[in-house]
Amino acid sequence: MTKAVELGATLYIPVQHPRLADVLAGANPDLRSVVICLEDSLHEADVGAAQAVFGAILRMLEAAPPRLIAYARPRNPAMLSWMQTHPGIERLAGFVLPKITTANIAGWLARLERPEHGIMPTIESAEAFDRAALMQMAGTLAPLGERVHAVRIGGNDILNLLGVRRSRHRTAYDGPLGLAIATMASVFLPEGLALSAPVFEHYAQTDLLREEVARDLEHGLLTKTAIHPSQVAIIHEALRPLASEVEEARAILAREARAVFGHAGSMCEPTTHARWAAGVLDRVAVHGVAETAPGRPRKPTRAA
Repeated sequence: MTKAVELGATLYIPVQHPRLADVLAGANPDLRSVVICLEDSLHEADVGAAQAVFGAILRMLEAAPPRLIAYARPRNPAMLSWMQTHPGIERLAGFVLPKITTANIAGWLARLERPEHGIMPTIESAEAFDRAALMQMAGTLAPLGERVHAVRIGGNDILNLLGVRRSRHRTAYDGPLGLAIATMASVFLPEGLALSAPVFEHYAQTDLLREEVARDLEHGLLTKTAIHPSQVAIIHEALRPLASEVEEARAILAREARAVFGHAGSMCEPTTHARWAAGVLDRVAVHGVAETAPGRPRKPTRAA
């Protein structure tokens, strides 16, 4: 089973990227998960050549499995079926399903052939603002259980519907995307469906990226899309809980914990804080504990 927290910063890489094979072989030690993209990053005229490259990548993976959690993102259901005919496809953790809506989700799911493959449906239509549609989608996905590794939020596509672009100076939560994220969190998380936070495209704004990951965590999002290798270490650093948070989480989950107790000036109530505490310990298991409050990141991951 792959849990969303294990993905960390998921880096999207075009299938024709010259260093894709190196990345899959573990060239970027900070990286935990990647998506091999044959959708938006690919011009229609290049599809044939890109499919040939993808076939070669799968042959490589058949001989030497990837050193990280790898997914493929097909551009349509027909391509998903095509992908699954190739030897080596079993080496992938699953598929990112783009532009999922209540109208097409059944068609995508019907194309899945291997039960061991997980899925990450991506919501990037106007339904991101439609609570009824999101509830319908959650009702379809929840019975799949652990097979849904996360539901991805296609932030830029959602903003494109409004004719706007995210600010260079504020987090996603301070604009119209914040409403969509909050609505999706309120629908999917109670159903046990994890969410992946949207991409932060202004990769030079590192301090704002740290602030946005903090906001992601406040909304219960434990993994985030990355579009530049320099973001990976920064995101992982921001996902590490402070030692004080870990201490509080362990106190909440302790067998001998009282029904309500005080800790470091805060009220702790295991019946209402246990799920948060478990999430903190999950983050520790994957990312470790922050030595100090978030500051300067380590040397950025080598460019993919």
